[in-house]
Amino acid sequence: MPYNPRTVTGQPPVVVDYESFQEPPTALFRDYLKGEPRVRPFYEGGGGWDVEALVRSADRTLTLSRPRRALAEALARQQEQRGAAAAAGRASQMADERTAAVVTGQQPVLFGGPLYVLYKATAAVKLAALLESRRGRPVVPVFWSASEDHDFAEVRSVPVLDESGRIRTLRYEPAREPAGQPASRIVLDETIAGLVAEAERSLPASQHRDQAIALLRECYRPGTTLAAAFARLVSSLVPGLVVLDPSDPALKAQMAPVLSREVTEASPTSRLGAKAGAALLAAGYHQQVPIRPGFLNLFLMMEGERRALGFVNGVVEVRGLGRKIPVAEATRMIESDPSPWSPGVLLRPLAQDHLLPTAAYIGGPAEIAYHAQIGPSYADFGIPRPALLPRPSLTLVEPAQARALEAEGLELWDLQADPEVVALRWAREAHPRVEAAFAHTREALEREMAAVEEALAALDPTLRAAADSARGRALHQIESLHEKSVRALKKKDQTRADRLRRTRDALLPGGSFQERGLGVLSLVARYGSAVVGEIAERVDLWAKGHQIVSL
Repeated sequence: MPYNPRTVTGQPPVVVDYESFQEPPTALFRDYLKGEPRVRPFYEGGGGWDVEALVRSADRTLTLSRPRRALAEALARQQEQRGAAAAAGRASQMADERTAAVVTGQQPVLFGGPLYVLYKATAAVKLAALLESRRGRPVVPVFWSASEDHDFAEVRSVPVLDESGRIRTLRYEPAREPAGQPASRIVLDETIAGLVAEAERSLPASQHRDQAIALLRECYRPGTTLAAAFARLVSSLVPGLVVLDPSDPALKAQMAPVLSREVTEASPTSRLGAKAGAALLAAGYHQQVPIRPGFLNLFLMMEGERRALGFVNGVVEVRGLGRKIPVAEATRMIESDPSPWSPGVLLRPLAQDHLLPTAAYIGGPAEIAYHAQIGPSYADFGIPRPALLPRPSLTLVEPAQARALEAEGLELWDLQADPEVVALRWAREAHPRVEAAFAHTREALEREMAAVEEALAALDPTLRAAADSARGRALHQIESLHEKSVRALKKKDQTRADRLRRTRDALLPGGSFQERGLGVLSLVARYGSAVVGEIAERVDLWAKGHQIVSL
């Protein structure tokens, strides 16, 4: 897609402390960013996340022997199937025993999902290039597409900005709800074509929009799976990024030893995760992953759904079906065909880093937090623990939005307030005589009615209540008139209020971070896919706060 680079200012991002926002990430994540001493015990083995720590981590991950050729062949085949030639070339480098990886990931989401998915992907490419240059050996960027996740409600919709600058949610409504189905098995039906057409109608008309819609039609088409569509879109937007689908039987076979240990040792990840979680709570932090007693961090596809697994009296129980599988039989099932088995949240990083030579993992606040509970499991499984790099957190500010903020004397975090409340304050500030008149009237009424009340009380004490009631009715009438005046004042300055609403929807939708409240589709439809590379160049991988990037 064509793109005019003049729309990018080239200015370095402004880094803002998370505490400037009403709902910052957790204290655990913020302390990890700052390197606070009390958080370090939960990340031992990761070795920090500066460049030197990443180099050491790359050397450390190479100490674990892996079937490199089979890994490279499987990854290259996946890239070739979606026409990602550059990524296929990078995947082939995994056959080299000296090659390390920078890994990030996300579950497959409708139309590419929220903006932070893009920031994870571009950060992986940028960090891999930097580390490769420093090491003088290959470092491959890998995006782990969590295609076996089955939370359809979480991935079926995406927010975009429509022609009027309002937030609009595009939601996939298939003819049949895919209950319990992982993304790798959710086949898009004919309704997806109608949703692409709705996206076209919703987005502002432009050459970039038309090309973005063409890309959607190519990726999200009837007959393909949600996971495959997402992988193709990410590959198209971030060339050179190796998008990995872990549901591939060839890769699952290489993860089998990790899956098997979770069964044979009665969920060591749960035991160790619960102990780490208790230590986190004792240190004043939160426990990201509540441990459910009697559960394995493992799922099994059975009778058409991805089923949670329990562990009771030495027997694996398939929850929802009541079927019981002896441990020895479950182990044989995994060894003969691991395809139906998939890791849960505490086991997935271990399966990932057993498979891949991961030097660094790029994760969001929640992922960094749950890694605090996974650390001991790395040592127990004998898998080198990668360095953890917080993903870049960005707000992209267009020139019109920057002018609107400047004109009103607002900062980004000021937009967290409800626009109606701000517009009301503006109206009152713009017309102080009206506010003063009502304030004077209330004060005079209170004073005069108090005198009336005292006089009547002296005459007949039973009249005090009547006087108080009359005062309340009079104040109510004044308040009603005041509200009418405020509505009139707001209507008089509606253009200003509308601009505030549009600015908030674009920069802090719903009062939350833009990267969560807006989708990749909005950005690409407005600027074209080349903006992805421009943003990657501008982003600061080492920022210890939220970055404001001017477009």
